[in-house]
Amino acid sequence: MIMENVLLIGASGSIGSVVRRDLLNSSDNHLTLFVRDSSRLGEIDEKRETVFSGDATDPNDVNVAVENQDVVFISVTGYLPLITQNVVDAMHNNEVKRVILISSMGIYNEISDNDSENIEPVLVPYRKAADIIEESDLDSTVIRPSWFDNNTDLNYQITFKGETFVGRNVSRRSVADLATRIINEPTLYQNESLGISRA
Repeated sequence: MIMENVLLIGASGSIGSVVRRDLLNSSDNHLTLFVRDSSRLGEIDEKRETVFSGDATDPNDVNVAVENQDVVFISVTGYLPLITQNVVDAMHNNEVKRVILISSMGIYNEISDNDSENIEPVLVPYRKAADIIEESDLDSTVIRPSWFDNNTDLNYQITFKGETFVGRNVSRRSVADLATRIINEPTLYQNESLGISRA
């Protein structure tokens, strides 16, 4: 396994924090933890982790953080399209290609057979962010989880874009596991949009 420099945007969040833990346990990757408030990170492994305290809505902060990275992982709430566009622009500026975005189920009306473009208003930012990623020339994976819970199971199933989404819940641990697998094997599910739910 090749050591990668991995930027986690939203490293202290409910998914990002689990991805961080999983990567420390499963790889030799160096992690850059992009957060607003570094006090939420807890203990830092100074050999493996660099903390970047910044604002992901600020393109300059994102551009600095993306420099010299191999993989960028985005898991944030709020301002998601703006942050995603900042990341895409910074990746182009720094010639970084691999990106993984946590979005949401339902952005393609894939929960039913209804293929209407009229999605729930709460999902619009998640759809816009996914579109920004997919319309770029980056090597991307969009992960569309169902509602996550705090169960500790690793029991999940994947559906692909264009398929009806199956299931309604999934553990945060499962979402993080899928993301971690992709980060550790960057060609896995490249240029795919994946729904994930409990099997």
